[in-house]
Amino acid sequence: MITLKNKSGFTLIEVMITMLVLSVGILAMTMMQIKATHGSSSAYSRSRANSIALTFLEELKRLPFDDVNLTGVASANSAALEANLNTGIGVIPPPPPTHVFSAGNFPFLNNMFQTSGNDILDTTGKAYQIFWNVDKSPITIGTDTHTPFCTIRLFVYWNTPLGRNHVILTAIKYNNIKV
Repeated sequence: MITLKNKSGFTLIEVMITMLVLSVGILAMTMMQIKATHGSSSAYSRSRANSIALTFLEELKRLPFDDVNLTGVASANSAALEANLNTGIGVIPPPPPTHVFSAGNFPFLNNMFQTSGNDILDTTGKAYQIFWNVDKSPITIGTDTHTPFCTIRLFVYWNTPLGRNHVILTAIKYNNIKV
């Protein structure tokens, strides 16, 4: 009778444990890849929103000081706007805008962005809503009251799978035309 002292190979239990460990590792890598894809998509959306907001803000600053798109709101509305911005953690509810983007009011943007109604679309079809408030509260220098500048607060909102996201930019436009 021949006896084998050196057995080679794996038992069924060893193979099943190896398959379980390998499956858990592959599942973890798949989840990591899904999270990376979502993060990349979110970063692209935020980057695109920043680009749209900066371009649009520069166009607003280029407009004449008395343009209809730069009509101001009262200081009380500006204070309400600040109160809405300081609501705490989470998505900031949009304040009542004094101006809403309309493609007809900004025909020069049609060459730069694809529009759909009052939304700007990016290359993936994601819609960005744009609105802004303008504060032309007068300032007093000595005995004279002047309105040499206006504060423009621009809001860009878009939807994501995790909810609504936003970018808010503020700029000051100087009125360099003497009246």
